[in-house]
Amino acid sequence: MSLVKYTCLACRRTYKRISDKDQTRTCPHCGGMAWRMDARFRPPKKSDDRQWAKVIFLVEHGFRFQKVYDKQGGVWTRVRYPSSLEDALLFVKTYRDQAFLVANDD
Repeated sequence: MSLVKYTCLACRRTYKRISDKDQTRTCPHCGGMAWRMDARFRPPKKSDDRQWAKVIFLVEHGFRFQKVYDKQGGVWTRVRYPSSLEDALLFVKTYRDQAFLVANDD
């Protein structure tokens, strides 16, 4: 069985659990919602508010650090994730067709 990453955006903790189909879990530390993240995700330091704001924005818009591609001249190339919240705004707008669907609680 493989382990997958889950990140709680409320308490800023990342942990691994056995893989299943669930995209969210209850955080074992604070009881908040923890999101299943791609293996490439590297959480910022808990004290780095700017980077966590970017991570929260990306996750809320369906980007959990999965591979994202851009087509240039008939060739698909992998895109780097943005380094700031300002860059993330354009990233989400540009690559929204590659985002995971985000469930609406309404």
